[in-house]
Amino acid sequence: MEEKFCGVWGHLREEYLKANQPALYELMLEKNELDEYLTGYQSAYSNRAEKMAEKLAAERGVDDNLYKTDSLEWILAYEKIQEEVQSILQKEIQQ
Repeated sequence: MEEKFCGVWGHLREEYLKANQPALYELMLEKNELDEYLTGYQSAYSNRAEKMAEKLAAERGVDDNLYKTDSLEWILAYEKIQEEVQSILQKEIQQ
């Protein structure tokens, strides 16, 4: 069986299903629905992560002006935002 790449978010959901809902996971595999489900999950959560990061960046002043005045501070602040978004969404995916 060929395994398709389903992205970070799809992979996290797949791991959750395997560990916590194995019957559902096996059923989706048998019906050939898993790849489509995980691809959709990846797409939805990628969009969600991007919007969350943009919102947090705007709220915290992590914008072009900061980048122009202190690019290192911008990079560190944006990495922190990305980590925060990933943590929030990881917890959500594993429910």
